[in-house]
Formats: sequence, C-alpha cells, structure tokens
Amino acid sequence: MQWIGGDSGQPRRPVFFPVGHKAVLIDLNALYPQTPHHSGEYFPDGLQIRSVHLGVLTAWARSEWGEWYGKVTYTITARDRQEKVTHWVPGWALRPADPRPAAQS
Repeated sequence: MQWIGGDSGQPRRPVFFPVGHKAVLIDLNALYPQTPHHSGEYFPDGLQIRSVHLGVLTAWARSEWGEWYGKVTYTITARDRQEKVTHWVPGWALRPADPRPAAQS
C-alpha cells in the first residue's frame, strides 16, 4: 500500500496542558446560541443558559485540528436546582474572570 502522508515522523507536541485552578467566565449564550426563528416561550423554571457563568479552568488541550479547548467546571442553575458540570469548552467561549488592569502610561 502506498504512503499517503502524515507527520513524517516529526516529534509531536503535547496535547494537554494542566493549569491548576484558574477562574474563568464561560459565555453559555455564545456556546449554546439561540436557534434561528426561535418560537419557544419563556419558561422561568428552565436552565439558565442565556448568561455568563463563573467557572474553574483546570486544563487546556488541542483538538486534532489545532483548536484550543479548556476543561471547565461550572454550576448551572434551574430554579431551585444547581448542578456542577465539567466539559471541554472551546477557547473562544472563555475569558479570564479577573483580567489584569491595563498598564497606565
């Protein structure tokens, strides 16, 4: 069988990067966008998805195509219920919870 390509035996870079426990904001509205032509009704006891939540980032990882994902744990609420969830979130939906102030000139 003929060789069809690949990494040509080049050294591979690490995929997973532990970061300890860093506070991040996760934009669930961006992560789970509202469907076009939404026709649902307001349901006050439902999951609170249309907001930004505080979470804890414990690792970064690269996808097979090079995109960055953060392993994040956060709490999602629905009326009287709260649940912690942990999953890989695209880097574009995350930002530091305590950004450093810009240097003054």
